Amino acid sequence: MKKRWIGIAVAVAVLAIGAYALTRIAEQKLHKALADIPGAQIEFKKVSLSPILGNLEFRDVEFTLRDSTHAVPDVQGHIEAISLEKLRWRSFVKGEAHARRLLVRGPVARLVLPAESGKPAQEDSTARAAQASFLKKVSLSELQVEKAAIGLCSQKDSLKMTARDIAFSVRDLCVLLAENRVEYNDSNYSFSVDSLDFIDPAGLSRVLVGHLAIDDAGPVKARDIHAYNCIPKEQLAEKMGKVAAMWYDASLDSLYISPLPLSRMMTERCVDIDSVYVAAKKVVLFQDDRYLPAVPYTTLQESLNAIEIPLHIRATRVQVPSFTFIWETTHVNRGAYPMRNVGIAINSISNAPDNRMKLLVSSGHAPGSRLKLTMNIRNDKSETTSGTIQVHDMDISKLDEFMRPLFGATIEADIHQIDCSFQGDKHQMTSDFCMLYDNLKVKAWNDSTAPYQFVAKNSGIVTFLANLVLPKSNPHQPGKDPKRVEVVFERDPIPPYASYILQNLTQGMLHTLLPGGSVRKTNKN
Repeated sequence: MKKRWIGIAVAVAVLAIGAYALTRIAEQKLHKALADIPGAQIEFKKVSLSPILGNLEFRDVEFTLRDSTHAVPDVQGHIEAISLEKLRWRSFVKGEAHARRLLVRGPVARLVLPAESGKPAQEDSTARAAQASFLKKVSLSELQVEKAAIGLCSQKDSLKMTARDIAFSVRDLCVLLAENRVEYNDSNYSFSVDSLDFIDPAGLSRVLVGHLAIDDAGPVKARDIHAYNCIPKEQLAEKMGKVAAMWYDASLDSLYISPLPLSRMMTERCVDIDSVYVAAKKVVLFQDDRYLPAVPYTTLQESLNAIEIPLHIRATRVQVPSFTFIWETTHVNRGAYPMRNVGIAINSISNAPDNRMKLLVSSGHAPGSRLKLTMNIRNDKSETTSGTIQVHDMDISKLDEFMRPLFGATIEADIHQIDCSFQGDKHQMTSDFCMLYDNLKVKAWNDSTAPYQFVAKNSGIVTFLANLVLPKSNPHQPGKDPKRVEVVFERDPIPPYASYILQNLTQGMLHTLLPGGSVRKTNKN
């Protein structure tokens, strides 16, 4: 009996000594392999090895990675623990490592973009040989990262990004060190991050995201998104080089993209998404019109075709129960434009030749009032655009702050219906406009920012004559045909392309009240 216990004790001692020796050997091998990596400084305070269970753990890892080619950012950081579970020791004989799971806990990293522009990375045969001499292949059933934090900055500009509580996992991962290649199942990964904070390289805009997640390579879900320009709106144009600028402040409740195979799109160099859903609550736009744009504004088709890689988003939907749109300019505060139950649907956003995109926008204002906009945009050589605008039961006085700067007057009327059909290309747009209304009242304003200074300087007499002369309703008499207006615009590339649709609408409303049945605006530039 005594000899048995002595034998067990000797066996345990041998195993303990063997485990300690293996740990030290593994530690020396790892130190040497890590020291042979150019530009890398990796140190760890403690190594724990369990040969029986097949577990290997590193504690308190400090690392610095620098790339002399400036092709990738410098990385500095600390990792609380790196654990390999169920490691198969026999595979080491073949220069391979197979494990059930690699767990990285509590990494904190800081990425620094180099001041120099990136150069093509050159293959380092020494580093490759050092890696190949130690391990040729590492395969994992699962790679998991917990409680990570990351920061990104640049030596050249103001680019900054921080994120915390990052969690990441991917299954069926294989790293071929000798071939410098990674293989994995791109449909088996999950990712989540809290408190994402991003500032663009010029330091002009900022994006805050409360939570962002991808589960099992499925839809991307984000909530509590705030995107805005982080400098005073009056200074944006000067910061951009005294050119026309659009300052913005947008708040979104949620963003849903399904699916988003990031790795596959990066490999195939394309953007291919099934659907996008956005729930927003407020958008503020400020147009600084003191300066001309740096380059002429493009059409939507031109903007899509400028994207060099294939793009296809099959369905986009925006739903907003309560939404406030505020449009301001340098000289005029257009005030708030309240909208209710806003819905936007787009069937196909693509830069493919001859792609046909259909846009549908609907919203409500006061109870019972509705606005519906449809647009058909074809990506052909002439870049044709057509569509309709329909409005039912709208009290235009509710939009006084938005409309008064366009006309220099407050217009009150009960608008029963607006029908506007338009069509055109990148050179010209034509529309047929009809507005049915009654109970018209007009009040001109003596405002220095009014678009028509003659009206502003003679506001009293203009108000009197307008209410005396302008038709109170359309049609003028029951049973008569309503007045229709034809509006033709030749495109001026200085204003944004979308402004032509708004100009067709406002000019149609204005000339429904004024004499004449048509209006033509010619580009004089």
